[in-house]
Order: sequence, then structure tokens, then C-alpha cells
Amino acid sequence: MKWMWLVGVAGGILVCAVPAQPQAVPLSASPKATPAVREIQISSTRVNHGGAMRRSPARPGAEPDKTFLEISRNDDGYHLGGAVVDANLVGALANALRAPVNPEPTREDLGFTPAWLKANASSLGQSFAASTFIGGKPIHQSAFELAFADPAAVDKAILLLFQPRRCVDCDRFTQSVEISIEFDDGTRVAARTSSEFPYMLPWHMQSDGKDTVAYNADISRAIAGLMPEKSANRSRLAGERLATQLGHILLTQEEHEVRLQEVESQTGGTLNGLRSRYRVESASIGNYGDPVLRKPEDENAADERTLDLHLQASSDVSHNFFSDEVFLRYVNGNVVDADKFLENAPRYEKLVLSVPWLSRFVQDQSRKVLMRISFVGGSSFSDVEMKVFAADMHAIGRDQLIPKVEAAKNQIAALIVGYGAEESDWLVFPDGHMLLWRYWQTPVYGKPSLLKWSSSPPDKKPCAKLGNNFVGCVGMEISAEGNVEPFQSARKD
Repeated sequence: MKWMWLVGVAGGILVCAVPAQPQAVPLSASPKATPAVREIQISSTRVNHGGAMRRSPARPGAEPDKTFLEISRNDDGYHLGGAVVDANLVGALANALRAPVNPEPTREDLGFTPAWLKANASSLGQSFAASTFIGGKPIHQSAFELAFADPAAVDKAILLLFQPRRCVDCDRFTQSVEISIEFDDGTRVAARTSSEFPYMLPWHMQSDGKDTVAYNADISRAIAGLMPEKSANRSRLAGERLATQLGHILLTQEEHEVRLQEVESQTGGTLNGLRSRYRVESASIGNYGDPVLRKPEDENAADERTLDLHLQASSDVSHNFFSDEVFLRYVNGNVVDADKFLENAPRYEKLVLSVPWLSRFVQDQSRKVLMRISFVGGSSFSDVEMKVFAADMHAIGRDQLIPKVEAAKNQIAALIVGYGAEESDWLVFPDGHMLLWRYWQTPVYGKPSLLKWSSSPPDKKPCAKLGNNFVGCVGMEISAEGNVEPFQSARKD
């Protein structure tokens, strides 16, 4: 039989120096005696859609977009085109497909045996220490190496390896692999995957009229073993860079814990008090500005230190869609207004979660949009934010909104939707209606995060503050049921 290797434009591949690849339980060295494999077909595609900032160009040695392979048996063995294929590799794939199904990923199957973890912890720790800085600070290498060598810590990290990732600048790929293997007795096993996870797991297998989901990494490794070196998706199927991916997860977790402890030691019992109601997702002390204003509005306040907190309610499941971004003043080693925040935050959180259309949107959306309720001290909408809002509304000719917002200022929740260049700022009023203050629309990132209006963002005008080509002010009011109120019939108090 003939074989084809179709080569297209491939995307950029990030190559890092990594320790030896994780070693799983070795594949069987010889195929089972019966039934023998007659033919194998492998079809693999990999398309780079580009990143938010750019589309990576093809480069020499990169994986192609498409690979199609046919391996068949004749009297003198297995062949791929004119090349002889090792029968042991064919048998390894047959055995992997016949093996008991793993219903979920396991550490041993992925190759992270205790001996391998211990042997590679130091080299990976040294690599990270030489190249990685978090918040401008070097990593805590010893803490990372202890975590990497701990099978229990790795078991927890593996769960995160199989969760969708968010990266606004990364190249985006769609990839798929389909295989079909036919045996001499006429039976056939087919498997397919389009996963972005390690080893492209899980596999969806069809055999004897049954569909099975299998997290068996041996299937992926066996397919990679049959592929020429430059084949679409071969590196992912072979688990290349998997050790580095696992290391990054453990590094993030360990640095989070170590730096939380550092902040804890500088803030007395502040974090413990907050933990009575919240999970502390992150905490840091520095020269930060207001979360809504993005920088200190008062130049004299630029040197003031603040405690920046990202908190998530620990009891209310529905609140998992939201977090609180809290800035508290840090003066002479003391945190100011933490008690005030704990007292006032629940009513702002309850207000945001009670808006009917927003609640429905959160429950129905397929892509979870990040939402943060802003707090400066104990207030969600500060005096300084009010001043900037008034200047912006005056600049776009929406002066009638200023007294309305000013009258309800102490009851308004400031809500930040999206992340980075996809953010939008909203004001939530005590009666449940909302106001879109401004939003970012950076073209290379696609549509801004404007909740259900992302597909057709409203017109924006230059703001008085934070003015640039991508930031615009709107002043659009939304009823509690999600209806846009025309500018000409603005709400009357």
C-alpha cells in the first residue's frame, strides 16, 4: 500500500530545556500472537489559528499541518511505503488498544513514577531558578523541588493538567488524530481524539459496537512511536514538554503558598480574619492603584503601599463565578479597613448576584467570563472613582447620569468584567439596573468582554481619563431584566 505525508504550514512550537521525559510502565516488547494486525491507518491534523497578538510563522523543522499514514503487512513484515516498520511497534499499539481502560488520568500511567520524580526534581528546579521570576522575584527552588518529588503533590497537580487553560497571547491550535487498526480475523478497532491535554487524552474508542473513553497514555505513545519524526501532533502524542508543564503547575502552587505566608507574616491576623468567609486566591503588598482606575489618580498617593487581595467566597457556590478584588491601605505594617470590608462586602456581593438578567447570563453562558467586584477599603465605588466617572460622562455628553450616580454612590457596586485588554467597567445600582461605564476593545484580542453584548459592542467615545485608541466611554444603561435603555429616554430619579 502507498503512504502519504502531507505537509502544510505549521505554527510555532515553544521549545524548553527539560529533564528526561517521564517514563511510564514500558510498552510490551512483542505483539500478542493472535489475532495479528493486518493494517493501520493514522490521520493527524494540526492547524495554527494564531495568537491574540500575532500568528506565528512556520519555521524549519516545525510539525506539518497534516500527516496521513498507512501501515500494512505482507509476507516479509510491516511496511510504511517502502520503509520497513518494526513489528514490535505495531504490537505495542495493538496491546495498548486491548489494555484495560483507564477512566481517568493517573500519575503512573502518565510516567510520573516516584523514582522518576525524585530523579528529575533537582534538574528542573535548577532550570526554573535560572529562568523564572515571579513578581520580579526569584523562585523558592527548594520548596519547588520538594513538591515535585512528592507523589501526593503531583497527584493533585495532575488534575490541573487536564483543565482548559486561558492564555490571551498564546497561539491557538485545533488538533485531531484518528486511527483505525484491522486484524486478520476481520475485527477493527478505531480511536479518535481532538484533545489539547497531555498525550491528547482522552481517546474515544469504538470496538465491537461499543464506545469507550480511555485515558490510556500508552495508546498515544504507541502512535507516536509509529510516526516519522516530523509528523503532525507527534510531539504532543509523545508527551514532550509534559515534565515542564507539570513543573509550571507545581511551581505556581508552591510560589502561591510561600508568598501568601510571606504576606501573612507582614499583616498580622488580617488574612486569617478574611478566611472566615473567603478563600484567599492571591495577596501581595506593593504600590498599587485603584482596581477600577488602574493607577493612582492622586499623584501624591503613588508612594502609598496597599494590600492587594483577590478573594472568593468559600460558602456560596453561585459566587464562584465572581471574585472580589480588594485594595486595603498598608500603613506602618498595619492593614487599614479590613473590618470595614468584611462588614460591607456581603451587601455588594448580594446586589450583583441578584440582578435577574446577569444571573441568567452566568448560569447559561458556555464560556465563563471573569467578573470581579472592586473594593477600595470598605467601599465598592469610591469618591475618587466618582470623580473620574463624572469627568468621563461630561466628556461624552452624558452629564444627566452624574447626579444619578452621585446620589446612589455608597450603594453602587463597581463590577469589572473580563481580563486585561478585554475588560469592561460596570456600575450596579441598588434597584438592579446597570450602567456600562467604559470598555477596552483591543482589535487583536477580538471582541471585548461585554457580557451578552460582545457580538455587537455599543458605540464608544473618548474618555476624559485613560484615553487611548482602545478605551472608550459609553454611559449605556441596562434595566434589571437586561434591556438597553435608549440614551434619549434616560432613566429619571
